[in-house]
Amino acid sequence: MRHLLKVILFVALFALCHSYSFNDEESLHNVTFPATYDRNLRPGENRSIPLQVNVTFYFKSIKDFDESVSKFSITGALGISWFDHRLTWDPAMYGGDLWETVIPQRKVWIPFLVNMLMYDAISEIGHIDMNLRLASNGLISWVVPNLFESTCDPDLSYYPFDTQTCILRFYIPGFLQTEINLMAPRGTMDMAEYSKNSLWDVTETKIYTTTNNLKLQEAVMSVTMKRRPVYYISSLLLPVAFLSFLQLMAFLMPPECGERVGFGTTVLLAVAVYLTLIQDKLPEGSEPSVAYLSYKLLGDFMVGVVMTVGIIVALRFYNREDTIEIPNYLKTFHKIVLGPRMCGCVELDTTMPEKCKQGLVIDTTFGFLITF
Repeated sequence: MRHLLKVILFVALFALCHSYSFNDEESLHNVTFPATYDRNLRPGENRSIPLQVNVTFYFKSIKDFDESVSKFSITGALGISWFDHRLTWDPAMYGGDLWETVIPQRKVWIPFLVNMLMYDAISEIGHIDMNLRLASNGLISWVVPNLFESTCDPDLSYYPFDTQTCILRFYIPGFLQTEINLMAPRGTMDMAEYSKNSLWDVTETKIYTTTNNLKLQEAVMSVTMKRRPVYYISSLLLPVAFLSFLQLMAFLMPPECGERVGFGTTVLLAVAVYLTLIQDKLPEGSEPSVAYLSYKLLGDFMVGVVMTVGIIVALRFYNREDTIEIPNYLKTFHKIVLGPRMCGCVELDTTMPEKCKQGLVIDTTFGFLITF
């Protein structure tokens, strides 16, 4: 008797379990998409109420940010959902549990999204052969993976310790806000699948809607990122600091060695090379701002030029005949810059000691340095 009750209970539970079949889903597609369905007309039975389109973004990675050409590109998926009142059904009529189905993108109306800040030619978001999910209540969920590119003008004032904010701006051509209303329910990008970038740290993401001057509603997605400075400190800032220190070492070299000018010129060329490397990484325009590092390198280059000229002038005085009197303008120069006491060796005769003569050269060189 007990076994009989188990069999009856099993049969009863099996009878209550319904599962849709291939024929059920095929029949659903034939009924849901009749020949009268027009994919060129936006959904919405009440045309006085705008169709709500929800937009989100699944952030995958930063592919590239080229400051020299103002190009920003990221990979991810654009998630869009809306209701189509023409595509509803009763699951009980199709196996009892046919709540969702997969349909091709080309069979239904979809919002034609365009990036306002596109870097290349205009292109449609998504592909005609992609699929989307349709629920029994008419909810359509469309996830579009793609490489998204836009223009982004960087502010490199504090390069390489800068923070950049780049945005993507999407809108639907031809539709006003009274017809389609874009919504951003999350407010931020989905970072669950994000892969870290070797050069940039993402500090903040935003998704919001706005209306531009053309009365068109836009879905704006912004990414705020901070540059990782370790590479630039080791390969750029520290070498520049060492070169600035080496420029001063030229005054510690004795005039007899004959390498003062060559040493100063070598350091000057090294600064020029680093200045060229910096300029290659930065955009050609001067807006929003030029990196302060460029001004610093330019200043180092100018100081190096002045120091080289000063060394050449000092060596000229050092190697001239002792019987030639020092010009009055140079005496005045020493008195103004270094003080009267620094000119004690000027009035000596041809028996002037070599040490005092060398001191005059050093004083002259330092005078040029302090002046500039």
